[in-house]
Amino acid sequence: MVLLKNLVVIGQGAPNQLRDGRQSICICAWSLDNNHFVRIYPVPLGWFRKWDIFDVEAEKSSTDHRENTWKIKNSKEDWKKLNKWINKSGIYPEKKHEELIQEIGFNVLSDLIDNKKSFGIIKPNIKDFELEQKREFTSKQMTLFDVEDLDEPFTIINQKDYKYKPYITYECEGKCNCKNKTHRQSISEWGCYEFMRKNPKKEIQLKDNLRLFDNEWNKYLLVGNIHKAPQTYIIIDVLRFKKKEFKKS
Repeated sequence: MVLLKNLVVIGQGAPNQLRDGRQSICICAWSLDNNHFVRIYPVPLGWFRKWDIFDVEAEKSSTDHRENTWKIKNSKEDWKKLNKWINKSGIYPEKKHEELIQEIGFNVLSDLIDNKKSFGIIKPNIKDFELEQKREFTSKQMTLFDVEDLDEPFTIINQKDYKYKPYITYECEGKCNCKNKTHRQSISEWGCYEFMRKNPKKEIQLKDNLRLFDNEWNKYLLVGNIHKAPQTYIIIDVLRFKKKEFKKS
């Protein structure tokens, strides 16, 4: 067991269902003390929001050996009361969000792969956005949950049950040594799936919601590797900040 202190949530994926039926999300956090990314998985829905600062008692996963990957202490046995192992201490100041991202620094995809990194932030040259149809319709589960800060009652929809999966095609700013310099990656950001849940038949508007081709916004991609194929990366979050010159005074 170890106490991970002073972590700030940078991104979280949309829900997935574990084999035993639990609905879970994956948290990507930045250690303000140790200056590295931390993966916390599995995590119950609704317990964290982006930019939350927290401490957590954690243990290494016996099945997931990706860099800096942890699970909350007694995560299975205490699933409905895991909050006893978590201490939230505040929210990272909004005015310093983009500054923190810049302090973390940027990578190119080839460096992340070569160094077996769990996460990285990429400054992209975005080429395209696509919604790839995976199903005939979005399939909602029957189980209802009362989840803090979400609609009540809240119907859980796992990533695989959505009609569409969003993808971004981009090139890294900087020297990327990947054989194919153009990368096409799926987006797992929960906010994207919430947008599609709340706006059925208007999913294509997600492109505008993400500000992907809006020159008034800076965009950064938080990417992470996947468990069963650690050299494959997906987009955990599209971090976007309005440029200073376009902010209202």
